[in-house]
Amino acid sequence: MGYTKRFFAISYITVAFSLAVGLTVPLSQRHDGHQHTARATCSPRPSGLKLPAPGDTWNYVLHNPIANPSKIDTTIAVWGIDLFDNTAATISTMKGKGANVICYFSAGSYEDWRTDASKFIIDDLGNELDGWPGERWADIRIKNVRDIMISRLDLAKSKGCNGVDPDNIDGFNNDNGLNLKEADSVDYVTFLANEAHKRGLTISLKNAASIIPDVIDCVDFSVNEQCHQYTECNDFATFIKHKKPVFQVEYPKGDEVNNDKPVSDSVKKSICKDPTSAGFSTIIKNMNLDNWIQKC
Repeated sequence: MGYTKRFFAISYITVAFSLAVGLTVPLSQRHDGHQHTARATCSPRPSGLKLPAPGDTWNYVLHNPIANPSKIDTTIAVWGIDLFDNTAATISTMKGKGANVICYFSAGSYEDWRTDASKFIIDDLGNELDGWPGERWADIRIKNVRDIMISRLDLAKSKGCNGVDPDNIDGFNNDNGLNLKEADSVDYVTFLANEAHKRGLTISLKNAASIIPDVIDCVDFSVNEQCHQYTECNDFATFIKHKKPVFQVEYPKGDEVNNDKPVSDSVKKSICKDPTSAGFSTIIKNMNLDNWIQKC
């Protein structure tokens, strides 16, 4: 489906890179000992954005379009849904029910089933994503890829999305085949944030814990998968300290089990009462992100 990906061939590499204007971004030392780029420079956030708040309830449905938008659970404030699969009418109806609608798309990969797949050229593409047929890493440094993403942001605006959730911006953590580095993702997230804000859209940082210190000023919230499972929630707590929400989803059933059965009370408690994720908006979902949800 092109989401909920986790890969662990991680290699943190000391890098230096130049911005498009030709200025070298200095490297500095983070508390964990890894080198990283200086905090990104972002355009001022415009007024009028529908900003989600820490503690907002949320749901994440990407497996299928929202079937009955007029009957959504109105106790859920924020909805993450697929940009391509849902219509402007669906989004308008959801917003009319009070929903803050965040539209998902993959910003760092090519998916051969998307309606704009023909816009990619072979030079844009790297290795296949392990376990995701028809999907390949995209070179986020290339103008053509960025132009495609600008068109997707335009689509999000035209459909009436309140914000966007761009996935797969962490190619540097994976066997991408493009020699992508952490600094490339910092630059790319900054680019996406500035372009989203120009269009009146809020924007997430999806996963990518290691670049949080570099882009925290650019993005509006975090969408995190499995920080409890992988003992990473402390990294994402940075958002809470900056008064920005963390929308956390855990998949304790694993990637092969998708059903409507709740997890045990002990499993739910271990996730929902994890002190390292205090203040997060946490839900339990099937890995395929269908309609089933277990709320904390």
